[in-house]
Amino acid sequence: MNILVLAKQVPDVSKITFNPETGRIVREGVPLSINSFDRRAVEEAIRIKEKSGARVMVASMGPPQAVDILDECLQMGADEAFLITDRKFGGADTWATSRILSHFIKIKSPDLVLAGKYSLDGETSQVPPQTSYMAGMNFVSGVSKLEIMEDSKKVTVEQDYEKGTRVITTSLPVLVSVSEKINRARRVPEGTPSMKDKVQIVNSESMKLDINGNDASLTVVSGTEALHNERTVKMISLDEVFELLSRKMKEGGSKKRPQKTVLNSDFSGGKILGVALDDRDSGMQIASKLNDLSFQINAEPVMIGNVDPNLLHGMSASEYIHFNSEDIYSISSFLADYIKKERPKFVIIPSNSAGKDVAGIISAELSLGLTADCVDLKIEGENLIQYKPAFGGGIVARITSKTKPEIATVRPGIFLEKVTDREMTVREIYLKNSERYEIVENRIIESKYIPLQSSNIVIGIGRGVKGKQTIDHVVDLGEKLGIAVGGTRPVVDMRLMPRQQQIGLTGLSIAPDLYIALGVAGMDYHIVGLRYAKNILAINNDPNAPIFRYADYGCTEDAKKFIDKLDAFVSNLT
Repeated sequence: MNILVLAKQVPDVSKITFNPETGRIVREGVPLSINSFDRRAVEEAIRIKEKSGARVMVASMGPPQAVDILDECLQMGADEAFLITDRKFGGADTWATSRILSHFIKIKSPDLVLAGKYSLDGETSQVPPQTSYMAGMNFVSGVSKLEIMEDSKKVTVEQDYEKGTRVITTSLPVLVSVSEKINRARRVPEGTPSMKDKVQIVNSESMKLDINGNDASLTVVSGTEALHNERTVKMISLDEVFELLSRKMKEGGSKKRPQKTVLNSDFSGGKILGVALDDRDSGMQIASKLNDLSFQINAEPVMIGNVDPNLLHGMSASEYIHFNSEDIYSISSFLADYIKKERPKFVIIPSNSAGKDVAGIISAELSLGLTADCVDLKIEGENLIQYKPAFGGGIVARITSKTKPEIATVRPGIFLEKVTDREMTVREIYLKNSERYEIVENRIIESKYIPLQSSNIVIGIGRGVKGKQTIDHVVDLGEKLGIAVGGTRPVVDMRLMPRQQQIGLTGLSIAPDLYIALGVAGMDYHIVGLRYAKNILAINNDPNAPIFRYADYGCTEDAKKFIDKLDAFVSNLT
């Protein structure tokens, strides 16, 4: 078996700075390393090699200094390493990058391609699905466990997604993007000699690929701006903490009451399309944003998705096309056909697991520009302006597409949910499964774990909360209040909480009205997941904890005292 790993050299996002005069990111002096998800992909490939004798290749597309991460991969145990580097390739967006990587994959013809689920600098999750489509391979994202079946023709994987874990089988060749949970990568022993001389250089000439990264890119960054921490903490007592919590509960509880809106009725400007996949709330939010934008261009807001129409009363759309399928290939094929036929002005897709996969496949199939994880969308003239965070959320890029329609995925929780009294038309369609993969088992996480991105109030658990029993008790209290409970990476790594509840750089970014950081130190990797929280309340008995620098409210009480008072608070409500 031949395995190819795609690895990227990335900067330490916590060290990135921004020059406001030039509007550019300052990279000089910022430490570079292999993307942490990609390191785990390399580790997984080497473990397969050690178990079954596979040959492991690693490829990285980047500047000459990316040879350093390939040297590390060889030291870990990879057999071959390839640096794909050429000035012509500079400036490539994810679509152009995927064209180059897929061309290299076709040259090497591996049985299995492994990659991290996203890079920590861009956080798009677009390259794996785009590359797999262009290379003609099957694809599974967010894999936390992988086994090669005895016949070496299929793989069985465990895929983490918002609701739990799916066990999937699919045929080789396949591209698999791996999650942080898949393994703990080995360290290179001190004194291991450098192997840089074994790295093979690949360029446009040797690949017989005449492509210019800038020209081939389908999206353009038209500006960037830094997000500064403008929060100033106000220290409050524990009693005031619960006054704040009571006020937020009365303002709408764990989920805000949706605003009333009017559905646009002037459809002279054509259609705009939104997608609802696997999640009611993000679908309603996308429909609301579509309707808001529709008034500017007199367009008909149409929604398509697999969410039960009975859950979507008041959706701000003229029509909802419903299908009962979770097959990303069937969904992508249907949406691509709809886009070609109806030619909507733009398409908005949720930035959840299924949405990212579907958006990437459609972008590759139709050669359309795609922007991931948007936090705002605006219309200027004929263009959809897409605002996307990068580098851990510290930078927001203003992006436009060279192609029509523009496609964007948007973060759940960013847009307000609005409802209308006018009922939309519902059309039912049947989608046949693609048979490119089989879902063998679907393990749903316990219902007490409320999805983080659909909750208006979130409690985040840090290491200051001691013991699984205590954490489970907080989760139970949260369930009674309708409040989601998540955790920092160390809490999840200790298996005190499911990976789906992790908040931060390698977890989820959230945008609740109130985030309660309970026993959270406030490390950079956690804070980047909170940039769009409207209010942050920090509870930590260490007055010097970094979390207070990023909070609107602070309380220097012990976590246990808060939990005891929360227990009484819940009892008084029930």
